[in-house]
Amino acid sequence: MLTDAPTSLRLGRAASLGIVLCVLAFAAAAAPSTHAQAVPAGDAAGTQAVPLSVALEGSWVQNEELSEDPFPSPANRFLEGFAVGTLRQFADSLAGRRASLVIEFPGQDVLITNAVGERIRLPVDGITRHDSHGNASTAFLVDDSLEIVTHGSNWAWLWVETLYRQGDRLVHLTETQNFSVPDLGFHTVYDHAEGKPPPGRAAKVERSRYARPAAIRIVPPRRPYRGLLSGPVEVQTLVIDPLVRSVEFFLDGVRVKQARKTPFRARVRLDDPPRPQTVEVRAYSDPGGLTGSDRIVLNRLDSPFGVRIAGIRSAGPDGRSALRVAANVSVPRTAALERVAFYRGDHPVATFDDLDAAANRGEARTIPVNALIEGVSAGDFVRVTAQLADGREMEDAELVQGAEHRSEIDVQLVQLQVLVVDRKGNPVGDLKATDFEVREKGAWGPAENLHVSDDVPLVLGIAIDSSESMHFVWRQLHDVVRVFFEGALAADDRAFLVDFDHTVRAVQPLTASRPLLKARLHRLLAQGGTALNDGLLFSLLQFRNEPGRRALIVVTDGDDHHSRAKRAQVTEYAERVGVPIYFITLGWSEPRGPLVKRLSRQTGGRLFRIHPGQSRTALGREMRQVFDRINEDLRHQNVLTYYTEQPPGAGVEPEVRTTRTGLRVKSVLPLEALR
Repeated sequence: MLTDAPTSLRLGRAASLGIVLCVLAFAAAAAPSTHAQAVPAGDAAGTQAVPLSVALEGSWVQNEELSEDPFPSPANRFLEGFAVGTLRQFADSLAGRRASLVIEFPGQDVLITNAVGERIRLPVDGITRHDSHGNASTAFLVDDSLEIVTHGSNWAWLWVETLYRQGDRLVHLTETQNFSVPDLGFHTVYDHAEGKPPPGRAAKVERSRYARPAAIRIVPPRRPYRGLLSGPVEVQTLVIDPLVRSVEFFLDGVRVKQARKTPFRARVRLDDPPRPQTVEVRAYSDPGGLTGSDRIVLNRLDSPFGVRIAGIRSAGPDGRSALRVAANVSVPRTAALERVAFYRGDHPVATFDDLDAAANRGEARTIPVNALIEGVSAGDFVRVTAQLADGREMEDAELVQGAEHRSEIDVQLVQLQVLVVDRKGNPVGDLKATDFEVREKGAWGPAENLHVSDDVPLVLGIAIDSSESMHFVWRQLHDVVRVFFEGALAADDRAFLVDFDHTVRAVQPLTASRPLLKARLHRLLAQGGTALNDGLLFSLLQFRNEPGRRALIVVTDGDDHHSRAKRAQVTEYAERVGVPIYFITLGWSEPRGPLVKRLSRQTGGRLFRIHPGQSRTALGREMRQVFDRINEDLRHQNVLTYYTEQPPGAGVEPEVRTTRTGLRVKSVLPLEALR
C-alpha cells in the first residue's frame, strides 16, 4: 500500500531495492498539507450517483484468496541476476502491511492507514507535492478510481496506486517502473470489514494495467478508401515483445496458420463476395505461454450521417404542381434514425418516424424515403431534413425552378480531411466549399460542403519517447503537454497517450477526458532505450476506424536502437493511412536517418527541432511555441465532403485542389465516417 516501504529496507544494499520498489511510503506523508480545491469524483467520468469518496471509504480486510502475491514468480524471465531474497523480504513485509486498510476522506484530503498503523495523507487535487527527499506524489479522483502516483527524486522510479470498487469489494492495483529491477504489477483485493460495504457501484469494465507493454498488434491489410477485400490477403503484425517465438492466425475463430519466425505474417483467404470477417492473432513465448493477442474486423464499412435528395419526379397533370421527392439517408452503424421531414420551402409537408425500427443497428445503412409534395410553383424549393436519436440533424434542398427532374440516383458521401496553406506554408482559414474541386476519374467537379474544425471532432495521438536520453527535458515536457491538453482539446475531441522506450505502452487509450489524460502523464518515466519505429507504428494503429479529424504528435530524440518493426513497414503504413505526423525532436544533433523528415513531409505534418543546450526557461518557452504552432494547424483542419457514384465497397481515390490563387492543398486524408 502507499505506506508500505519498511524502514529496514531504506538502508544498505537491501534498501536500494526496497526504495526503488516501494518508497511511496511515508515520504508522501511528509508532503505539504496545504490544500487546493479537490477534483470532484465525477469530473472525468461524468456525474456519479454515489460520490467516489463514499464508495471507497471505510475499513477493509484483505481477501487472501483473490489477492495476488507481489513477489514475481521464480520463473519470471526478468528475475535472473536480481536479489531474489531481497524481493522475497519485500513481498513478505508488504503482505503484513496489506492485511487491512482504512480509507477516509477528511475535507479535501485522502487519509489511508495500513495494518501496522502507518498513515498517509494527501490532498486529492491533482497537484504534485514534493517531500524533503525529493520524492513527488500526486493524488486525484478520476475515472471511477482514486490514483496516487509517486516518483523518486530525478524521476528514478515510479510507483502507482489505483483503488476502485469492483462490486462489493475494493481492488487495489499496484504498478512499478524503475531502472534496476523488473517492473511489477499486482492486485490486492479487500472485503469490507463489517461485511456491509459502503454504497457504490462496480467499475464499468474490469480494469487492466494501463501501462502494460504491448506484445502484438495486427497491421491492417492495404485496401482502397471505402474498398472491400476478398480472396488471398496478407496479414502483417507488429511484434513488440522480444520473447515472442510463434504467432497463430485465426479467421472467424478458425486457426489458419502458425508462424514460427520473423516477420510474423500470414496469408488468409477472405470470402468473395466480401463480408465482415474477424482476423485474430495470438503470440506465444518460448515455453508456449500466451503473451498477447489482437483482433480486427475487415470489410466493416461505416457511413457518414447525411441526407441527399435522390430524385424528383412529376406527380401531377401539369408536371409541376405536384412532385414525388425521393431522398436517401445514410446512417452510421452506431446511430439510430429518429425522424425525416419534407418541406415545400419552410412549409412542412410530411414527417416520418420509426423508419429505422427494423434496421440492423450494428451496421451502416442507407434508408430510402419519399413523399408527395403538392402545390409547387416556380421559385419554390423542396427541402428534406433527417434527425438522429442523439440530436444530430442534416438537410438537403433543391430549387424547383430550373431543376432537372431526374430519376433516383444512389450516391455515397465521402469525407476528406484537408489542410490548405499559403505560399509561406502557414495554414489558411476562411475557406468555402466553392474554393475546392474534387476528381476521382476524369473531370474535376465541385465539392458538396466544407466543415470547419469546430464542427468536426479531433482524434489526437501523442507519442512520447521515454528513453533515458529524454531525461534532461522531462519536467518541462510534462508541463507543456499538460497545458496543451487543456488548450487544444475541445469538448468533443478525444486523444490517446503512448510512451515508448525499448518497448511500447498505451499509457492512456482514446478518451475525451482531459483530467484523465493529464493524470496519465504522471505514469511516464524516462528510462531504457528507444524503439521509435515500434512507437510510430503502434501509435498509428490506435487510430484504426476512429471517425473525425486526425493528427499524431511524436516527441523524440530521433534515434532508434530497439525497434522490431522495420523502417519500410512504418513508412508504408504511415503513408497509407495519411495521418499528419508532427515530429518534435529534442536532441543535440539532427535526427539520423530519413524516416522523421520523410514522414513529416509526406503526411502533411511538420518537423520541429529543439536544441536542449539552453536554459530551462528558454527550453520551456520554445516547447510551448512549437505546440502552439501545431495547435494552429489543427484549428485550420477542414473536412470537405462530396458525393461519389461509386457503389459501397468499390473504393475511391479522390484528388483535391483549391481554386484560390496563392494557396495549395498541403494534405488530403480520407476519413472514416463521422458517427
